[in-house]
Amino acid sequence: MRYESDRTPDYAPPNDPWEEHQASEDAQSYLTLYYCEDEISKYPVREVTKVNDNKSDPNLETMSYGLCSTCTRDIRSGLVRNNRPYLFFCTNFKGERHLAGYYHIGWYSLGPPLLTNYRNGSIQDDYRLVADEMKWIYPPISFETIADETGFDGILTGFRKKLVTPETTDALLSLFEDREDYSQQYLDEIQRLELINKRYHEFRYPTWERKAGFDWESVQSYVGTMQTEEDDETKEILETKMEEMDIDFSLIASEGVSDWFCLICNHDFENKAPLKLCPNCDNNGGIIPARAINE
Repeated sequence: MRYESDRTPDYAPPNDPWEEHQASEDAQSYLTLYYCEDEISKYPVREVTKVNDNKSDPNLETMSYGLCSTCTRDIRSGLVRNNRPYLFFCTNFKGERHLAGYYHIGWYSLGPPLLTNYRNGSIQDDYRLVADEMKWIYPPISFETIADETGFDGILTGFRKKLVTPETTDALLSLFEDREDYSQQYLDEIQRLELINKRYHEFRYPTWERKAGFDWESVQSYVGTMQTEEDDETKEILETKMEEMDIDFSLIASEGVSDWFCLICNHDFENKAPLKLCPNCDNNGGIIPARAINE
């Protein structure tokens, strides 16, 4: 499935703030793991119904990765900085590990600074990716099949992320060539799972308090197209709160956190993964772990 820019708003690629990704076919690519539905879904789509952690990535609806979530910041940064062309998506499905799809990265942008990316005295860069092509297949390909058909035994080792050579990238792509593109079926399944959430929890993404699904029309706040005066006002609020509140920066990293606090609107909420936007005020950058605030 190809990205269609003529059907997107002016803040989507290839427009600002997005830059064309200078993918080098001679560079290594990434394998990465994602959480998938493997009990109530035929297709291994992301785990939309995961309790207290509704998944938004990989976001097939916008063909993006890291736009709406904080998943694998290190992979996204490494991909941009090293001109890596492909991101292959693997998951545990029906009790075994499989390769389900890939993105060929077309664009990237640098997102607003997130306090949850604070490490060693500074806030690390947070890149967002958009693919110009994606393909998702069914059934997904088991790791054992990949090893047998390509000779790539390295896929059988445990990993969260793994770099693969250009030669291995070509071998993986060859497995996709003879298989039908199920991207549309994956998209339809994501919507079905969202409606299950909505029926029982009022929201399509309950822990996000989000009633809408995802498409380019609904993610403007994630892209970060605020006017300068709005951005300055948010920064002023954050700076004031940081001065007034006793915050322990050693506890601001997001690992193992489920309770969060928004410095902009004082909203507290629960989620097992950090969100980019506050579910109450839709501002970004001001969410911190509640544990970092000394009462």
